[in-house]
Amino acid sequence: MKEYRYLIASIICLGTVSMVGCSKNVNSIEEKSEMTMDDETNIEENSITEQGDIQETITENLTVNTKIEIPGKSFATYNTEYKNFDNEKIVEFLWPESSEEEIQINEYDGGASEITFQDETVALGAGVMKYDKNDEIKYLSSLASYAEENALLEKKNLSFMKEEEAISNIEAFLSSLELGTSLGERETFALSKEDMLSIQNAMKSDEDYKSFYESGKFQEQIFDADDEMYYIKYSFSLDGVPAFGEGDPTVQMSGGVEQPLLADPMGATFLFSNLGICEIRLTGMVNQLNIEAENQEIIRFDGIKKALVKKIGDVILSDTYNLSNMWLEYFPKRKEDSFDKVELIPVWCCKFDINGDINVDYALRFNAITGEEIS
Repeated sequence: MKEYRYLIASIICLGTVSMVGCSKNVNSIEEKSEMTMDDETNIEENSITEQGDIQETITENLTVNTKIEIPGKSFATYNTEYKNFDNEKIVEFLWPESSEEEIQINEYDGGASEITFQDETVALGAGVMKYDKNDEIKYLSSLASYAEENALLEKKNLSFMKEEEAISNIEAFLSSLELGTSLGERETFALSKEDMLSIQNAMKSDEDYKSFYESGKFQEQIFDADDEMYYIKYSFSLDGVPAFGEGDPTVQMSGGVEQPLLADPMGATFLFSNLGICEIRLTGMVNQLNIEAENQEIIRFDGIKKALVKKIGDVILSDTYNLSNMWLEYFPKRKEDSFDKVELIPVWCCKFDINGDINVDYALRFNAITGEEIS
């Protein structure tokens, strides 16, 4: 329970973290291979997707070598708030056969809550949900996370259920939450008992994890068919554009640690075994949306270039910055002086290499309608 108390405290005190990210990849629509000159002009004026390569030197130490893809000419801005999960609906979905006496609900200041049924626990906060079927799942979750970080996961069907059936169960749960954004890309991996043993052996010999086994924090296990599970992850999207998510370039929040995060990344992760859903991790979930401003035309590269010049043009750069990747996304920016009210705005996310290092974590974001710097 100590871990969940800490989670509840973390949910209430969201302002202590200072780094969030933005998501990649915009789905393109294939161009028609045959068209007349009139058709071509019409598509240029009203295209759903525009794309092209850009190579340009803005200043001596600021260059652009990227592909730009524009999924549409205009986009709306939305208002919403982070999701306040309904305790009764969560109980009904996870434990439909339980009695009222078997369910314990603890509510905390700031709207956070904790629900317990036998060995199962759900911690809930604004836009956040953490569910564990039992204590044992935490170690299996660590194995899955390690495998993902080290590219050890595989796609395949497990004997207890086909992948499609597990996905159907999970998406039924997500649908019941009535979220304000759509499901984006899905990644599905399978962990057999042989996979788990191999991953465990890799972790035991990894210098970064060896001490966890030596200290007893991780207990080596023998795996059987009942431990096998699917590891399923979702990103989210809005109006065909990805919302910014987990594991993407970070953004430094202004305003200091006393201020809430500029935005929370959106993501959903599940572990699914023969017992059903056995782990849930939801972050950045929002309620149904209200339109704040109708569709407005977004800036193209000329507008982005002006924004970059305004940000960097007069700065004497000691390092070389190369804009190597850029994409459009919806960014759930917290409204000023609010912890839970959110404005979803279209944003250009610009990822840079610095001094030729493609792995450096540095990105700038600009409002795709006004060109204003977001972060």
